[in-house]
Amino acid sequence: MFFERKNLRIFIYAEAIDMRCGFEKLHYFTKIIMQQEINQGHLYLFFGKNRRRIKVLFFDGTGLVQISKRIERGRFMSRLELGEISGITFLEFKSVFNGGVIVRPKVDRSLVLNKSMTQVGLSLQAGYNQSNLNHAQY
Repeated sequence: MFFERKNLRIFIYAEAIDMRCGFEKLHYFTKIIMQQEINQGHLYLFFGKNRRRIKVLFFDGTGLVQISKRIERGRFMSRLELGEISGITFLEFKSVFNGGVIVRPKVDRSLVLNKSMTQVGLSLQAGYNQSNLNHAQY
């Protein structure tokens, strides 16, 4: 793709849009809603409501470029499937642009102790306390 370059950032608009939107409306979404400066050369990705079309907007140094793609078979991934993701990598963009889906691992970082884990922890702590008592006796 002709916009592959170092430090390229790809932003995703938060809602599905009406694909009749042109340069001015997409620029409005980018500048006012997303609060981004279009002249930085980054890509802005917009999903259509029916998931058959996507649009990309970027500034190439001389003017705004708008790319529209209609997929013939299947559908593009839903904007809702991305959750709160507002930016993607270039490889993820290529996947989406070709009809693929972005899958990011979901890591649950909450600490939930079940009964067996609590018992193991208590037995380890008891063993540690017992070894401290044995060393204190000598």
